[in-house]
Amino acid sequence: MGLVKYEPFEEAQEFSDLMPSLFKLFGLSDYATYPFSFLQKSKDVKIICNDATSKKVEFATPAGLDDALQKSEMINSPKTNSGISGAPDDHSWTGWTLIAIGSLLDGIDRSRVSRGESVFDGPLLGVLCEGLVAGWHRQVVGYQIYRHRPQHWALMIRDHTPLDSKKKDAKDYFLLSEIMGITAIFYRQMNEIKWDPSGHEFLPAKLTYKDGILTATIVTFLIGKVRVVQASCDPSQEHPELKISLKGVYDLSLSRYNKAMFHEIVKWLLCPPDPARELPLRSRTP
Repeated sequence: MGLVKYEPFEEAQEFSDLMPSLFKLFGLSDYATYPFSFLQKSKDVKIICNDATSKKVEFATPAGLDDALQKSEMINSPKTNSGISGAPDDHSWTGWTLIAIGSLLDGIDRSRVSRGESVFDGPLLGVLCEGLVAGWHRQVVGYQIYRHRPQHWALMIRDHTPLDSKKKDAKDYFLLSEIMGITAIFYRQMNEIKWDPSGHEFLPAKLTYKDGILTATIVTFLIGKVRVVQASCDPSQEHPELKISLKGVYDLSLSRYNKAMFHEIVKWLLCPPDPARELPLRSRTP
């Protein structure tokens, strides 16, 4: 099979318009996972997928966060120090983590760390907030979004879609929820979206994006696992490349709890590294 020839994007608006189309297309799918090889055959935009789980991660940790993590009894000993929330089980790690982070941030300067938001605005993020229903259950739910910078947001997702243990450990695919999270974030980062209370609907999106690299960090809580994915793209380019990397796959259960590993998961949410610094900047073709 020959290489895919991609048509140039005349303006960033085209990339913005593509995001809801992809979001809806994947939302209608019956598949929970998509192999790298499948995604890289996309004819809409060039997608580059890779497994980066073996690479060491360097976090720019805000002042006070490391100290707060080391002192947090709830995070370091969840079996005995979870208070009224109780010790988490395999199905409740997402909610427990939100409570733990809230407790953690009480002692940190609010100007240094995003507190997160539980209500997502916009037609795409709103769908994730309400949840994706299968078999009368909300199997995928967007829990919290952290807007670290105008062009780098992190999204916390709970995904209880049934997957066998072999698939959970594999590192050659992305989840449907991860892909939908990426497209939803990029669309919202690029546009101003307002709600019309009289019509009970969102007004047409207004493009505010000018240039630069967009980044989405997705932290997904499965049953017994946590996955971290980062996506970056510069929609101002004539031939934008959507780079999606699997950054981490962590075991998460009370019986095998590792506080250092959980500290890292928290940092992916509160201070994710910026892959934009790793991407070469290229000018548009004259």
